[in-house]
Formats: sequence, structure tokens, C-alpha cells
Amino acid sequence: MSKDCCEHFKVYKLGLFFVLLFTVCFLWYYLIPVEKILHESLFKLSFLGFTGMNILSFLLGAIQSFFWAYIFYGLWKISGLKK
Repeated sequence: MSKDCCEHFKVYKLGLFFVLLFTVCFLWYYLIPVEKILHESLFKLSFLGFTGMNILSFLLGAIQSFFWAYIFYGLWKISGLKK
């Protein structure tokens, strides 16, 4: 396996982890219904196109969560902290 392939796989796993975290947060809204307005407002601030707790907003948030992994990884590499 080449080094680029291994790095891509690492970022892919990080992206899936971010999607899993988003899914847990999304389900938390229904499982523990405390401060629902705050929870929904934070989603609206964090994800472009988030309109409410519906399937379209879930898909948009999951896709954006996955791409945040690539953005964070790129910033990490640019910063020079990763050897």
C-alpha cells in the first residue's frame, strides 16, 4: 500500500467517525429532549442548509461532517504538526 492510500484511508475513517458523532447528536435530540430549541439552533449555526430536524437536514449535516474531516486533516498537514 502506498503512503497516499494509507493517509486517504485514515481521513476516510475520520470522516466516518465525524458522521457517527453527528448521527449520535441528531438522535440525542429525540432521545433526551432537553433544551430542544438550543440543540436545533446549534445545528443551524454549524451546518449550511440545516432547516430543522428532518431527513434533508440530516443528510446535509452528515455530508458536511464527512467533509470536515478532510478540511481538518488538510489544516493539520499545512500547520506542520503532522510529521
